[in-house]
Amino acid sequence: MPSLYEISIPVFVANLKILSSLLTKGIDHVGEEKASELLNSRLIADMQPLTYQIQRVSDTSKGLATRLSGGKVENVIWADDENSFPALQARIQKTIAFLEAVPQSAFDGQEDAEIVFKTRSGETKFTGSSYVLKFAIPNFFFHFVTAFALLRKEGVPIGKNDYLQPRK
Repeated sequence: MPSLYEISIPVFVANLKILSSLLTKGIDHVGEEKASELLNSRLIADMQPLTYQIQRVSDTSKGLATRLSGGKVENVIWADDENSFPALQARIQKTIAFLEAVPQSAFDGQEDAEIVFKTRSGETKFTGSSYVLKFAIPNFFFHFVTAFALLRKEGVPIGKNDYLQPRK
C-alpha cells in the first residue's frame, strides 16, 4: 500500500506544476491588459477569486506537510498578497520547493497520529490517514478545479487534456 507521503506530496507537486502551466495559458490568452480581470474572476459573487484559489492550493499542500510531519517540518506562513500572474507563479514555485524539501520519513508512522485542524468555527480532529484522504486531498482539488473552472469561464482555451496532462 502506498504511504501517506506517496499519496500526497508527489501528487501535490505534480498538480502544482500543472496549475502553473494552466496559469501560463491564462495570461497568454488574456494578455497583460486584462490580467487583473482574470485574477479577480469569480464563478459567482459569494465565491473567492482566482488568486484566492491558488493561495488555498498552496496553503493546503504545505499545511499537510507541517501537520502530518508531527513537528518535523516547520510551519511557514506566507502573506496572501499575490496580485499578478508572476506573483502567483512565484507562490506556486515556492510551494513546490517547500514540498520537495519534505523528507518522506517525516510522515512515517503518522497514519494514526491525531491531527487537529483549527478554524474560526472550531477544530476538527482527524487521524493522519483521514486528514490526508478526507480533507487535504479533497480540499486541494476543490481549489485546483475551481481555478481551472475560472480560467475556462473566462475563455482560456484549456480542457481535460490540460488538466490530465502527464503528472510527472
